Amino acid sequence: MSSKRPVTWALVAVTLSLALAATSCSDIQEPEVVLSGVELRGLSDKGIEFILLAEVTNPNTFGASIGRLEYSVEVDGTRVAEGLRAGSVPVGAGETVEVDIPFALTWKGLEKGLSEYFDGGEHRWRLRGSARLTKGGLSRVFSFSESGAFRGPDAGKLDLDL
Repeated sequence: MSSKRPVTWALVAVTLSLALAATSCSDIQEPEVVLSGVELRGLSDKGIEFILLAEVTNPNTFGASIGRLEYSVEVDGTRVAEGLRAGSVPVGAGETVEVDIPFALTWKGLEKGLSEYFDGGEHRWRLRGSARLTKGGLSRVFSFSESGAFRGPDAGKLDLDL
């Protein structure tokens, strides 16, 4: 009879541990991802290369790591970029960090023609993706989406000095 007792207590301990882990995992709040800027890097065989600057806020009461940002960018409903930022960025409890996300406006994504974006008109953009929040052995993936509009430059009014 005494040999069954340690197994029973071990089972109770494992069950309680799993319940606590599940409860604490459900209390993880979604990180906030906000586009804060764009930097032009140059041209490549992939397209026009940029760095998206995103502010990532950890609203939780504990520090964690933000990693594996997957994203896509659409302009006027056409996907013009997508990619993945691997690696991990530590974010303290309640803190905001700036994360750089490299991407290229692909030549394929621009097949509509740059002239459509340089018409002086308003264009809609959308950034969508997912981010992994990790704390110790716990990890959750959250989705994010942000959209807005920009006014394209009027190509007829551009003055280029070469």
